[in-house]
Amino acid sequence: MVHRLTGMVALVACVGFLVGCSGSGAAMTGGRMGFNLMKKDSYLKIWLDGEQGKQNKVKKAATGYSRWTIKEPTSTGPKLQFEIESPDRFGRITMVSLQIHQKFEADYSDHAEFIVVAKDTNNPQAQMKPGVEYDLGAPGEEFKVFNYKSEEVSGVELKPGVKYMLVLTVKADKSETAQIFFETK
Repeated sequence: MVHRLTGMVALVACVGFLVGCSGSGAAMTGGRMGFNLMKKDSYLKIWLDGEQGKQNKVKKAATGYSRWTIKEPTSTGPKLQFEIESPDRFGRITMVSLQIHQKFEADYSDHAEFIVVAKDTNNPQAQMKPGVEYDLGAPGEEFKVFNYKSEEVSGVELKPGVKYMLVLTVKADKSETAQIFFETK
């Protein structure tokens, strides 16, 4: 009887220990997920055709990162707008450029389908500005657009029904690059 009672006490102690461990493990996992959600991935906000790029909150909580995506399909010559949160964090902005990469097999092509830069890349005042909507299909004379063959073209013309990745780079004292995944109509 004493051995049976000792065995039961040992079993309850082991179960209590395991519950305590998994309880603290759950607390640590919950804390990590909360930290992941609070972590700032980017100080850039980007819109294509009026829709802001968003992250999957569940995936970000679980893994610490989630891709920025535009849920609704965009036009083949989308309009781009970006904002900078905490502009002082960037310091002096000297260049803003963007590249659009087409989906290729299981990833995205290393060759940009289109590159858009200011005509005068050395003039900080000539760069794309936050809060301004740019028609990538016809960006105007102040910008140069190059296709995947490095030929200068009049604007971005994407293929319908294709997945793309837009890479926006703000070169500054504290540079930042953001990737936005989207699909065309």
